[in-house]
Amino acid sequence: MQIKDGVFIVTGASSGIGLSTAVALAERGAKVALFARSTGALEELARKLPGSLPVTIDMTEFDRVREAIGAVHKHYGRVDGLINNAGRSYAASIEEIDPVLFDEIFHLNVLGPIVAMQAVIPVMRAQSGGSIVNINSGTAFMTIPQYGVYSSSKRALLGFSLTARAELEKDGIVVSEIYPFITATNFGKNRMGNPAGGGPGSNYAAGDKPEFVAALVLQAIEEGQAQYFANERLRNMAGVAG
Repeated sequence: MQIKDGVFIVTGASSGIGLSTAVALAERGAKVALFARSTGALEELARKLPGSLPVTIDMTEFDRVREAIGAVHKHYGRVDGLINNAGRSYAASIEEIDPVLFDEIFHLNVLGPIVAMQAVIPVMRAQSGGSIVNINSGTAFMTIPQYGVYSSSKRALLGFSLTARAELEKDGIVVSEIYPFITATNFGKNRMGNPAGGGPGSNYAAGDKPEFVAALVLQAIEEGQAQYFANERLRNMAGVAG
């Protein structure tokens, strides 16, 4: 689908991949609704992106998610794309998993995107189409000590995304997934649980630039394929032909 003049919602837009995606969309002529918890960071970003709309929101507050997406639709008159990027990691061995934090991770990484999709689907269906891009993780294809909760949440997102793609094809709504590898963001700093949890990406500063992942998001919007991988290693792990 075309990006120019479209209206896109980006969750987790205050930093990292979400921020870079919002900037890239705006540079291509899109109007961007910026979702995140950090009011100050969103307002600063909105001043740099003409026509954008900052929305302070916690993606685990599902009634607020529905309300916010309704407000975006009312403000712009349409919603052409949803980029589900907000997410968080959690490091803990199986023995150490805190059920409360487990629940929080699954609410943010899995149910948040599902509720956001549920809110935009009727709008996109009425418009005869739209694009939904879910930011997943290469860990969805890995078994990593300390990362059972996070990788499981991303496997769940994978399943829901592919199912939604099949269900919504008839409505012209395209669901795609992005699989980043190690990316130079604050993702590691924001990890919950064991701060020494290790796993992939212990040195995030050496990873791919968030702008690289943002470019994959724009490619997914324009081309509409099911899955986009940061590198061939991840593609091979997923068992997807190049």
